Amino acid sequence: MIKKFTLFYILLLTNFIAFAQSDVKYRVILFGDAGEMNTAQMQDLKNAAKQIIPKKTTVVYLGDNIYPTGMGLPGSLEEEDTKKILRSQFEPMRSMGANVYFIPGNHDWDKSGPKGLAKIKAQDDFLKAQGDPLLKLIPDNGCPDPVAIKLTDKLTIIAYDSEWWLFPYNKANAASECNCNTKDEVLVRMEELLEQNKDKVILLASHHPFQSYGPHGGYFNLRNHLFPLTSLNKNLYIPMPVLGSVYPFLRSTLLSPEDLNHPAYKDMIRSVN
Repeated sequence: MIKKFTLFYILLLTNFIAFAQSDVKYRVILFGDAGEMNTAQMQDLKNAAKQIIPKKTTVVYLGDNIYPTGMGLPGSLEEEDTKKILRSQFEPMRSMGANVYFIPGNHDWDKSGPKGLAKIKAQDDFLKAQGDPLLKLIPDNGCPDPVAIKLTDKLTIIAYDSEWWLFPYNKANAASECNCNTKDEVLVRMEELLEQNKDKVILLASHHPFQSYGPHGGYFNLRNHLFPLTSLNKNLYIPMPVLGSVYPFLRSTLLSPEDLNHPAYKDMIRSVN
C-alpha cells in the first residue's frame, strides 16, 4: 500500500499485570510498510527490538516488506539490495530472541505487477535459505493458504495473503503444492482455523485493512490538496492549489484494486468479514 507514514509499529500486549516486563504473558509487535532502509526506520527497529522478551515475543511484518517492487529476482541488479532490506528487518529481532513472520503486501507482489508471483516466491526462497524455523513468510510458496500461528494456549495469529486476493495478473501456482487454489477454498480454510481456535484470542493478520482513513479509504487531507506530489515523493512539497484537488478527485473516481471502494477490495472485505 502507498505509505501514509514512514513507518509505524504497534505493540499489542496480552498481559494480566502490565507493571513489569516479567508480568507480560506475551508480546506481539506489528510493523507495517517497513520495506525501505532509512535513518528513521533503523531507529524504530532498534527501539522495537528493545521491547522483545525472549521466548515471549513474536514480530509480524504486515507486508510491503521490500520497496518499491519486491524481491529482486535471481541475477537481477536489485537482488542484493533487496536482501539487505529484509535482513535489516529480521536480524535485530531474531538476535533478541523473537519469532519473525513476514506477510506479503502488494509491493512484494511486484507492486501488483506481472512478475508478482515470481517475486513473492523469491522472497520466500531467501527467507527459507536462512535455515531458521522461526523466520518465515506466511503464507509461503506464493500460496493463499491461511495460516494459524499458535503463540500461547490463549492467543493465536491467523494470517492470510490479502494481495493474492486482489492480484490482477496470473497467480496460478502449479509448481507449488497449495492447499487452497480458489477464493472459496481460502474462505473454507479460514473458517476451519477460526473454529479450531474459537476459545482463544485471535489476531487476524493481513496487509490490507478493512477500514482506512487515508487516501486508500477515500479520505484526503489538506496536504493532499495543496501538495499532491507528496503522494509520489514525500519530499515534493510543491504547492499546487486548485490544480492539486484534481488528484483526490481522480483517486476517488479511477479506483485501483488497492482502494477500499474498488469492487475487488469490497468483495474481499465482504467475504472475509
